[in-house]
Amino acid sequence: MSEECQTLPVLRCPHCSVNILEKGFHNSCTETQSLREDNHSYVWKDRLIIDHDEDNYQTIDHECDVEAYCTNCDKLLPWPLYEIRGLDGRSLTDAVKAIEQLLQDENGAVAN
Repeated sequence: MSEECQTLPVLRCPHCSVNILEKGFHNSCTETQSLREDNHSYVWKDRLIIDHDEDNYQTIDHECDVEAYCTNCDKLLPWPLYEIRGLDGRSLTDAVKAIEQLLQDENGAVAN
């Protein structure tokens, strides 16, 4: 069964007016990783060389910043990352209502 193609809801960047749900947005994260280093030694031209190989990367901690940026113009968006990602999984009707609320909250914050 094929899904019918539907249009993405519109959430416009207030700086450049692109739909960030279509063109994208980005954020930064900080990660702490653990890895194994296998050390090995050899002699080269009468010198001791100690080298290592890195393997088995594991993420120990991952924390996303809350600031989100428009991919098109690289400017800070007025909505925190968690509010934009909060649209994920919603029905299109609910997503449009949530976007309207985000825009209304943004306009209210600008007016105050």
